[in-house]
Parts: sequence; C-alpha cells; structure tokens
Amino acid sequence: MSDAARATYTLFFSLLLSAGLALPVPAQQVLVQNGATAQVSNGGVLDLQGGTMDLGEAGATARVEETSAGRVGNGTLTATRALNSPSSADPADLGALLSASEDLGEVTVVRGHTAQTGSGNESIRRYYAISPSKNNSGLSATLTHTYHDAELNNLSESDLELFKSTDGGSTWSQKGADARSTGSTGGNTVTLSGIESFSRWTLGSGSSPLPVELASFEATKAQAGGAGEEAVQLSWTTASEQNNAGFQVQRKADGSAPGGTWEQVGFRESKAAGGTATEATTYRFTDEALPYAADTLSYRLRQVDTDGSAQVTDPVRVARSGVSSLQLKETYPNPASRRVTVRFAIPEEGAPAAQGEATLRLYDVLGREVQSVRTGAEPGRHETQLSVQDLASGVYVLRLRAGGNAQTRRLTVVR
Repeated sequence: MSDAARATYTLFFSLLLSAGLALPVPAQQVLVQNGATAQVSNGGVLDLQGGTMDLGEAGATARVEETSAGRVGNGTLTATRALNSPSSADPADLGALLSASEDLGEVTVVRGHTAQTGSGNESIRRYYAISPSKNNSGLSATLTHTYHDAELNNLSESDLELFKSTDGGSTWSQKGADARSTGSTGGNTVTLSGIESFSRWTLGSGSSPLPVELASFEATKAQAGGAGEEAVQLSWTTASEQNNAGFQVQRKADGSAPGGTWEQVGFRESKAAGGTATEATTYRFTDEALPYAADTLSYRLRQVDTDGSAQVTDPVRVARSGVSSLQLKETYPNPASRRVTVRFAIPEEGAPAAQGEATLRLYDVLGREVQSVRTGAEPGRHETQLSVQDLASGVYVLRLRAGGNAQTRRLTVVR
C-alpha cells in the first residue's frame, strides 16, 4: 500500500491489542486524540510500518500503554508535554523518563525504532530525540531510557550504556550508565544522571562504542611564523573520545581531480589518556607550507582508532587572500642544473600593477633575452617549471613585468 493511500488514521477511543497478535497500521500517520490510549500487551505488536503515531501537543493526555511484552514499533512516536521541574516524568508513556530541577517548558519527545550507527557499530533499535523549549543547558538532569527485548539488536544488556548525539545522529558521544534494570516482560531500562542537556539518545555497547564526537572543525587564514607568508590555522574540538589514537590532517588544493589528491600534511596524537575522554578536548594545527598556486584549500580529518580503524570528517574550505601586488618568489633549487620551480603572482583586476600584459622572461648578465618563460598570465598565483639544462653555467636574471612594474630574481646555473 502506498503512503498516499495510507493517509491519516485518527484514534478517538482506546485501542487494545494483545494475545501475541501483530497488527499493521493502515495509515502513514496515526493521531491519538486527547484521552485515548493505544494499549498493547501480552506480546502484541502494533506495527507502524514506517509511519508516525502522534500523541498530541502540550496539554494532551493521550498515551501508549505497553505491558507484558507488548510494544509499538517500526516507526516513530511523538508527543509534546509541559514539564516544569519534572521528576521521572514520562511524556505520553513513551518510555523516556526525565528528571530536572529546571522548568524545561514544552518538551517534545520523539521515539524511533531504527538502529543508530557509527564506526561500523550499531545501537539498539530504539532512540529518543528530546527537545525542551527552554533551559536546555547547564542541567544536572536524569534520563531513564526504556527498551524492549526485541530491540536489543544482538547487544548484551549488561554492556549497554547511554550515547548522546547533538547533530541528529551523525556523531555520538559515549556517556555511560549509572544503573540498569531488566524485566521478563520487556520493561528494561538504563539510567544516567548528571546530564547537562537533552538531545538525541540511544543505547549502545560500552565495549563497541559509537564514534568520537567531533563538536567543531574550523579552518581560518593565518600568518606563517616570522616569514610573512600565508598559513592556515585548523582547530577542532571533540566532545568525547573512545579509543582514539589521533587525527591525520589531510589537504586538497581547489580544482584537484575528484577523489585522488588528498595528502596528509600533519598528525595530532590524541590528548586523552589511553585515547578515551568524556570531556571536551581542543586540538590545533597550522599548515605553513601551502601549495603556492592554490586559491582555495580543503581540509579534513582522518580520525584513527587504536585498533587501526578510521573515519573521515566532512571537509572544510578556506579561501586565500587575493593578490594585490606583483610578486616573484625565490626560485628553487638555486643553483640549478636541469630544472627550477618559478612562483609568481599577478594582481587582481583593478589593482594598479594589473594594468597591461604580464610577461616573465629570463635574461643573461648582458641583458640579452634567453627565454620567454610566460606571456599573458592571468591574475592570481602561478607556479611553473623552467628548464635550464641547455643553458651555459653562469648567472641569469628572471624578470616579471606587469602594468609598468617589475620584479627580478637572480638564478645561478651550474654544470
């Protein structure tokens, strides 16, 4: 049945499902009206088939009742309730028990039944996304996360710990567990206190954790120490780490062929003792050897675990400053016998030195032109190779001209 055909189903009165039956819901959305109860017991399963059960906004009294191994699954359940200094409050009986001394305002709880993933590991098949409308920071709250035996996803109950994500499930931070309880009819819980804020939560294995949680990753322009040259400053912060060996810093110049030109330019070892930390940790790296001709650079981190497994972050990009003056850098190697690298820059359009055609030529000590290296170069940074293998030993002069301005560099050729 298509989603369009399933449409919306409204439950005005209480629904009772029991005796081990499985009932597929013939609707994309189930609206449980105020005062109604979706009751599932004795091993019954209410299958949402990927749809949503909506138990109402703040002030509603609709709820689910799952007893004796009965459960609602294969979809999402959502409810919003006003929670002022809650004590083990369970909005709509969705199984997320919240305690806090603050007024959390209207709190929306979404319960989902898909496993959360990271570093090749998976959580149980239940998660909660908890969104208070106010005071969601600096808390010392408690969360009790309920789950059903059928949602364990082959994980050991004795090893379950709470994991938190602040980016919708892309990365996860291992938070631990203060208490666990199990029941013969599916009423199992893991509890954690001292929670500073609510977001998305799930249960995973403490010995096979979800990945390092990267809280931020930024790239900014900087100056290379004492050289007056451009550099790029990278900084990143982890909210927590688990078995983290460190971070490879990788760079790619703008315009490189897709998938092939990432290169490692540095490494930062984990600051956490044994690679594991539950508090925020900040790292920095300065890239001072920038590819000269690149106007835009991309950076990413390859986070490596102590067992050798790794994951790569999304890249960040930084645009270098524009060229405002004519520049001719020192050639290298110098002296040279076969080939030298020449780096030069032409000012952007509108700069005084940008008027007229740019030329780069090589002269001998008598002022005679030996080679025309480049004519009509576009504004921006350039890097080119100059062959000197056919030149006699001696001193030569490279001259860059543009808009009535000139820059020169001496080059020695040896045989």
